[in-house]
Amino acid sequence: MRSYRKWFIVTLILITLPLLAIAISNFYIDPLWNFNHSHHFNQIQMSFNERQQKTNHLTFTGEKYDALLLGSSRITYINQADFSNQLVYNYAVNNMLPREYPAYIDYAVKCNQREFETIYIGLDFFATNSNLTLPNRFEDPEFYINTANRFGYRYFTLISTDTLRYSRQNFNASRKGAEINFAYNRHNRKSLLPGTQEEKQQRIAQNLEWYGKEAYGVNYNYESPREILSTIKKKHPGTRIIIFTTPEAQPLFELIINHNLINDYKRWIRDCVLVNGELYDFMTPNSITTSLDNYYDASHVYPETGTLMAKRLSGAETHTIPENFGVRVTLENLEKHLQQIR
Repeated sequence: MRSYRKWFIVTLILITLPLLAIAISNFYIDPLWNFNHSHHFNQIQMSFNERQQKTNHLTFTGEKYDALLLGSSRITYINQADFSNQLVYNYAVNNMLPREYPAYIDYAVKCNQREFETIYIGLDFFATNSNLTLPNRFEDPEFYINTANRFGYRYFTLISTDTLRYSRQNFNASRKGAEINFAYNRHNRKSLLPGTQEEKQQRIAQNLEWYGKEAYGVNYNYESPREILSTIKKKHPGTRIIIFTTPEAQPLFELIINHNLINDYKRWIRDCVLVNGELYDFMTPNSITTSLDNYYDASHVYPETGTLMAKRLSGAETHTIPENFGVRVTLENLEKHLQQIR
């Protein structure tokens, strides 16, 4: 009997110790953002599942914010700390589409335990294509929200070998201390490193090919954002909704013209202003979009330009922001702005 008991204890220890080691490692590095500790060895966080990571962060950290920022990957590179006089949470993720916004807003409000003073919504013109097929498939918001709220979820992930793989990557990257492209730090700030001019030209060429074929090609069919924006405004009547267009490099904007979509573009601007009363237009060609020096490829500006966007949107006007970058379009100057686009 003693021999059996000894065997059981030894077996239990042999099973428990590796699981404990995995759990400690995953907790220490926290690649799924289930906890809120920060130290030297978890400063670089790979963005392998932004929807789940950011949903986890809102669910478990208990931090409170004045404002919320939503959008696609173009918006992920805006530093949430660059907004003036507000604590902002950047909930933007790769290929987020307008139809996802209401559910993520509702959940963020729930986690915040109060309505936001301001919700900043970035809109991409390519997302107006109702026939758009994205290169990556993502689940509906409810999937990530339900996952974060599953019983014991964040503790079960501690003993996951999949989580451990990301922990090792984050640990090794943080230990070396060098920034890694597309990675976050523990303050939700995402990096975007320039690379060479040759690499940039290749990325731009790939962008133009994809947008020309998939986003603005023969299958393009305009879908207005009016219904979605109206839904958001009705559900959050005490919140100021600030919508803005995302800046595309001039070669990408020229695709809109070349594919005879300029009237749809103008209709998009008009629809947004008619619903919301105002819009900040960073996309219509301006001092920033006409210089490729501001771009990683044809659709993503560097974080430094994101800082200018955050300052303009939050009203911190400085001489460093070009006057024609982020033009505020209202019902009063809408038609004049549309004529300038033409």
